[in-house]
Amino acid sequence: MKKSMKVCLHVGLILLAIGMAFGSWSSLGAHAATGNNQDKRVNAKAAVTMDAKTGKILYQQNAKKLYPVASCVKILTLAVIEQDIAQGKLHWNQKIKISKAVAKTSTDWHFSNVELKEGHKYTVRDLVNSMMIVSADGSAEALAFASAGSTKAFNKKMQAVARKAGVHDAKIYNMIGISNGEMRNHRLKGVSKSAENQFSATDMAKIARYTVNHYPETINITKQQTANFQVDEHHSYSMHNLNGMLPNNGNAPKEGEMDGLKTGTTDKAGNCFIGTGVFNNRRLVTVVINVPGGFAEQFRQTNNMLSIVLGKDMQTPAPKKQ
Repeated sequence: MKKSMKVCLHVGLILLAIGMAFGSWSSLGAHAATGNNQDKRVNAKAAVTMDAKTGKILYQQNAKKLYPVASCVKILTLAVIEQDIAQGKLHWNQKIKISKAVAKTSTDWHFSNVELKEGHKYTVRDLVNSMMIVSADGSAEALAFASAGSTKAFNKKMQAVARKAGVHDAKIYNMIGISNGEMRNHRLKGVSKSAENQFSATDMAKIARYTVNHYPETINITKQQTANFQVDEHHSYSMHNLNGMLPNNGNAPKEGEMDGLKTGTTDKAGNCFIGTGVFNNRRLVTVVINVPGGFAEQFRQTNNMLSIVLGKDMQTPAPKKQ
């Protein structure tokens, strides 16, 4: 009787140990599937990867804190312009006449620019291409004033679109991504000259997701490797996309393909990059904010984040194509 009891007790302890081990393994597996088991980190102040279809966060690091994002705000600027086009308020082939003030912005060496000639007219499409491919600040300004007439009025439109995307706590001052003071006569009154747009990594992912989902033309714009900009009758400019993760670039990902979206750099913001592409049969949105090091480091850190996400993503079957 005693021997039988000992055997039963021994078997029971073995089964209990197996059950505990299985439970721990199951818990770890569930944790990893959420993208929260971050055994690796991205070298950035903030980072996020989001599923563009579902909005699910697959990776997050300091994702809720607000930071300057420099020219990445132009994704929101683009969303407003595309909304205007969808509503018939602007048209892709509509020509916009350049004012003296906008021409001055477009030739200021402090900014990212393609030259715009005072009095000349450029199509909405050409201005959007230059804004998104080489981050032309003068083009962003010209588009915003054609849309709303002033920085303040365009900001209201930006805030409205941000709310549609699910963003409610961002600080929005201008369409370009520079400081309020650098907007000169177009700056917001009653706002510090040093103020810059601020978004969290999650905010930027939501705005990028909203833009690519509601306005598919976005991808056709941002995937262009090069485009020509006709400055005037005698001069043209060949624009080369600043996105170093597009196909055939040195930092193009190996397990998927990037086709957007936008870089951004200021002294306060550091190097920032909002990306999107298709990986494991689903579109992802990536965000890295304030990446230390050289310009290419923002792309390397995005690849680092993707390797973390895809390593976990491969543990489950890819969603079927619709």
